[in-house]
Formats: sequence, C-alpha cells, structure tokens
Amino acid sequence: MALTAFAVRSGEETRQVQMVCLDDLVPADDELRRIEALVDWEHVRATARPLYRPGGAGRLGTDPAVLVKLALVLAWRGMPSMRATLKAAATDMSVRRFLGFGLTERLPDHSTFSHAQTRRFADSSVFEQLFTAVLGQCTQAGLVGGKRLLIDATHVEADAALKSLRAELSSLDGDAEGVTDVSAETPTSPPKLALAEPRTGPTPKRKASNATAVSRTDPDAKLRHKPGHRTHLVHRAQVGVDPKARVIMAVQAEPATGSEADALEPLVGRARFAGHAAHEVGADAGYASLPGYAKLQALKSTALIPPQPGAQHPAAQAARARMRTPAGRDSAIDRQTHAEGAIAELKHHGMRPLQMPRHPQDPAPAPRRGDRDQPQTPPDRPGRPLRRPDR
Repeated sequence: MALTAFAVRSGEETRQVQMVCLDDLVPADDELRRIEALVDWEHVRATARPLYRPGGAGRLGTDPAVLVKLALVLAWRGMPSMRATLKAAATDMSVRRFLGFGLTERLPDHSTFSHAQTRRFADSSVFEQLFTAVLGQCTQAGLVGGKRLLIDATHVEADAALKSLRAELSSLDGDAEGVTDVSAETPTSPPKLALAEPRTGPTPKRKASNATAVSRTDPDAKLRHKPGHRTHLVHRAQVGVDPKARVIMAVQAEPATGSEADALEPLVGRARFAGHAAHEVGADAGYASLPGYAKLQALKSTALIPPQPGAQHPAAQAARARMRTPAGRDSAIDRQTHAEGAIAELKHHGMRPLQMPRHPQDPAPAPRRGDRDQPQTPPDRPGRPLRRPDR
C-alpha cells in the first residue's frame, strides 16, 4: 500500500469564494505603507481642486491623489512606463492598497494619467507644492543641514529617435518669420529661401548638429555625442543636494545647451525657498566661470567650485585657494558622494527616457509612422531627413 508524503494541490483551491481584507494581505512593514503615512494626501487634493470643474453632468474625475500616487509608484519602483505600472498594480496587492482600490475594482486607464500629466497638471504647481511640503517635513525631522548645497548635472535620454531630426531652412535675410519693414507693423513680404546649387557626382555625406537640425517629435531635445558612446538626443537635469542625509532640495530640467553654470542662480533660489540657507555651494569644474562666481557672490554664497585648468583671473585664483581649505576638500568629497549618488539613485528610480511636456498652445508634433490614431498622409516637412550622424 503506497503512502502519500505530500499534499496535492489540484488548483481548485484558487476558485474558492473567500472573504478577505486587502489590508491584511499587505505586510505591516511594506514600503508603500510607510510612504503613505508620510504624505498629507488631503493637501494634494486641495492643491489640485482648482484644476477640476465643480460636480455636474458626467462621471466623476479620478482622484488627484491617485494620479500622484501612480507617478510615485512609477518612480519608486523604476517602472519603464505608466502602462507597466498599471499592469503591475493589477496583481500587486501592495500597489492596489496604496492606490486605495479593492481587489475587484477597475484601475484607471493609462490615458487618464497621460492627460493629467500633459494637460491638466502641465502648467500647475501640484507636484512642486508636494515636493516643497515633503522638504518641510524633512527639515522638521532634522534631515537637512541647511548650510552646504551640492549641485551636479546629468544628461537624460530623450524619448525621441534620431529619425525624427529634420533640417531647418533659413532665409537669405536671416528672418525666418518674414522680412519686416521697420516702419510697418506687419511683414511686407514672405522670406526668400535659397536653393542649393546643382552638383554632380555622389551625394556628400551629411552630419546633423544642433545648429542645423531639430527633432520633430521633441524640439527641446538636443544631440549629444560622447567618444565611445552612441549619438542620441538628450535633455539635461540638475539637482541641488544637502549632504547631511542626501536630501534633494532643488531640481531643474532644461535643454542640454549653454553652460551648466546658468542654473546656479535658480537652483539656489529654489533651495532657499524651501528653507535652505545655501551659505556654501559646491560643484565640479563644469560650473566654473566668471559669471558663475559673480552670481554666487551676489547671492552671498561661498563658491566651492574648482576653476578650470589654466584659469588665472582673480576669481579663479580665489576659488583655487578656497578648494585647498578643509571646507573645500570636504565639499569635493561630499559632491562625489552625495550629489553624484543622488543622481545615480534618480536614474535607478525612474529617470529614464523622457520628453519635455508640451505647452497646450504649442503646435502638435508630427505623427509617427505606424500610429493608428493618426492620418497616414505624410506631413509637410521643412526639409529632407538627415542621415543618422553615427553612420
């Protein structure tokens, strides 16, 4: 007589109707439970309330706290997209409980979040006010030193392909909008465009650059090529970090053009708005410039920024002397540890390929090939597509 040494699971047990509480299925030490207790979600609803119409005909809108929670889960879990976040929320009890949805309730559609991100919340300060409120809680908990601010930047890949680059045509008179008469209030004639001279032989190889090409799907994205890496379209993100507990005090997203030092003044201003004194500002040599030192001096902040090699102007000599002091050496270590560390954590928590939000009054981007919801007729193009620069 054979004896069975294990209990066979037939699978029919999963079809049993049971009365369960979703709150009991999530551990007490769950990370999303802890995050939920730290944020005042009524403050989020009050901030977003002016962006919703009063109740009337039609169904009720999605709770703005749910939309903010979805964005938080996307960043915290490092999800590649909102579709992936909602797909994970369908089976993840922790995320369902965090959003406030039951086991059988239907989750919001990804298009609801997209509309809120690109339309409803695009020109509002909902996320910025939430960020400031969390910074206030960090300050009250003693996590912010409040004296030294460390600034660093990184490039974030844009959600745009090199195939979206198109050449820009310029007029002979240097006015892309038309030749304007000084004495008249309206343009007197359309711009005059030059045609290329006829040529013989093979077509020369052309390379795109930020001066000659622009992306049709994301005009703010800029080309970046680093030796040993592929050419791609990027944006630039800058952060200001307090070194005591690596708390991010200020952030700024911008096109990857110009000097990084141009963001010193707005980053210091945002950090001080959040309660940070910013008596000392540390950064790498990429921020070293005469205007940058002058801005920090006007803001009454000590610039702990090493000058460029070979710079001999008085501001560079003074900065070089400051970097030899104990405060300068500590600032360099803190920058490598906390500013660069914060950027590495941001890249892990959702700072993936992104697209700068488009203002509602901006022209819509050209439809991509293969989009079913867009007409398949080719759009009017200002120029011929350029070759990929890396070919």
